[in-house]
Amino acid sequence: MDGIRQPSKSPAPRKSRSPGEQTAYQYWLRRATHCLEAEQAYGPGVVYRLRYCDLVERSESTMRSLFEFLGEPYAAECLEPLAERINSANVPANFNERDPRTDPAIMERAKQLSNQLQSSPQIQGNSARIAEKLESEFDHRVQYFLNLERNYNEAQKMITKLQKELEAIKTSPMA
Repeated sequence: MDGIRQPSKSPAPRKSRSPGEQTAYQYWLRRATHCLEAEQAYGPGVVYRLRYCDLVERSESTMRSLFEFLGEPYAAECLEPLAERINSANVPANFNERDPRTDPAIMERAKQLSNQLQSSPQIQGNSARIAEKLESEFDHRVQYFLNLERNYNEAQKMITKLQKELEAIKTSPMA
């Protein structure tokens, strides 16, 4: 499932807990780009684009469509959590959440991608080239995590060895 929400529509308190607006935009761009690539790679039979505004404004029809995509019977109880918006902020209308340190180019890229995702229908085909790219990236991540413990242990051994060498240098008569 591909959940699309406009980056500028994130509630203010959520942004204030993050390291900064720039980081939030970069995070959103990475995630939204990955969702779009998955949509392009695997097509609408695998990736379902769910727009946040549809979930909020047309909850029942959106959930029915999602359940149909999943091959599951619709359950009205799934609408109950949507009755109360838990990640909304009650901020004054004149609240300015803009951080002047945020790179305008990052904001513009996020805005353009958001507009593209909000205004264009879900991609109907699939791309073998993009699928290969995603699978290669996935394989690299798997290898990274497979080697992580071994690399960590090797680094710990190297640190111990270097600490011993340093201690030997400090205690040698020529030091």
